[in-house]
Amino acid sequence: MPHKTFISKGGTYIFVYVITCAISNVFINHTTRSIEPIVLLFYTSIFTIVFFSILNFGELTKNIALIKENRKSILWLNLLNAVIWFVIFFSLKVLSPAVFSCLFLGAIPINLFILDLRKSKVSNKNNLITALLLLIMFVLMLSLVAQEMSESNSIQILKYGSIVTVIGGMIAAFIMKISKELATKNLSASLVVSLRFYGLLVISLLLIISEPTQLLVQPTVLAEFLALALISMALPLFLLQKALKTLNPLYTSIVITTIPVLTYCLQLVTGYYSFSTIKLVITILFSCSLIVLTSLKKKDNNIKKVQSSTKVI
Repeated sequence: MPHKTFISKGGTYIFVYVITCAISNVFINHTTRSIEPIVLLFYTSIFTIVFFSILNFGELTKNIALIKENRKSILWLNLLNAVIWFVIFFSLKVLSPAVFSCLFLGAIPINLFILDLRKSKVSNKNNLITALLLLIMFVLMLSLVAQEMSESNSIQILKYGSIVTVIGGMIAAFIMKISKELATKNLSASLVVSLRFYGLLVISLLLIISEPTQLLVQPTVLAEFLALALISMALPLFLLQKALKTLNPLYTSIVITTIPVLTYCLQLVTGYYSFSTIKLVITILFSCSLIVLTSLKKKDNNIKKVQSSTKVI
């Protein structure tokens, strides 16, 4: 019974995470059009660190001990986190949220699948089906991206899209593996999220210091930075970290590929896109592939649990 409760909680965290990220991508895209990404990264990292440091203040002694025990993983998480947020903010300044989500989130499960392949205890047949479904889903996402390409934006989509897909997808996969590792070592979600932004803060400060006038912003703009930090960084990462405590990283990365669909729907409602029959067909095919794949991975996870229980007995 407790196990079912954990899975239920993990599913709830991912559900809220997906909705939050769809909103977040649109928010970042809107904000980076008027404010330099480096300035946003600097201030949002400060707000995120301060917010979670206040939350974790009561367990300071315990947290220091945990940080010392896991300092290597935390250092790697800081470095990779800094790179991934630079990729996200600078890409969303150029790419539409729907295009970005398709490329970025479509690449993560493929990278995680490859990373887990050596240690996989699942049958070769299931691995082959998983690989095929992941490939089909990614091709469908690329088809959606192709619908957005024109003579005026094709070069930008190819350039930034390649960075998002190759670098972003690979680094995000490693981040999820490290986050899962820290989640299983009893580091609270709020602690992990707060610790991962110091690298981003230092790097963005070093880059922005050459033009210190960029640090001078209006109080109203600071309020926007705070909102961006909470909606785009603090809340989504907290939810993801909580979910990874009970859910498998690969399964989680597959579920969150629903974000591009929600992002597209959100942009459709706000008038950014006009309705397209082709996009609707692609979205339906993608959704069907996603349902089949999540069902398969859930079945694989259940088999693993039964096997683990048998070994214990």
